Amino acid sequence: MVEIRFTEASGDEGMRDELELQLLSELQRAGCFRSVAPAADEGETVKPSPDSIKLNIAVSELFEETTYDTSIAQRTDPMAPQELELLHTSRIRAVMRVALEHAASGVELRARSLRADGAHRPLILGEDARQAALLQATIEAAESVRRFVCKGGAKRLSKELRSIPGS
Repeated sequence: MVEIRFTEASGDEGMRDELELQLLSELQRAGCFRSVAPAADEGETVKPSPDSIKLNIAVSELFEETTYDTSIAQRTDPMAPQELELLHTSRIRAVMRVALEHAASGVELRARSLRADGAHRPLILGEDARQAALLQATIEAAESVRRFVCKGGAKRLSKELRSIPGS
């Protein structure tokens, strides 16, 4: 079993929630673990089984940027056509440290720094380019995390678990 855990202050709460949903979906779809679950709430104490693994994610950088193809004067002109609302791009970049840890012993099995990017330019009036860029970045992050934690398959992970003293 793998348990997904975010460190405190790891990015925007909306991003964490979306990333957790994407990760749960991606890891369950990949099938590299028997079960995948979000971390237990703070008050709950659950004794980890000998083969439980924690997936710790620390979002160290969350960068958001909106670039406009028009000047401020053009965008604030009340006579400007509505199409000017489409002339911008939202970008989001997240840098995170991802670590697989043996839950019972706290031994780190593997860790890596990953980066995910999302960019979106609205196609229709009223479209939320930031939300679309955030979704794109979280999907990319979930796929990167899956590739990292499932690398080598179950055999490699079992071998790493057996190499832990006392397990």
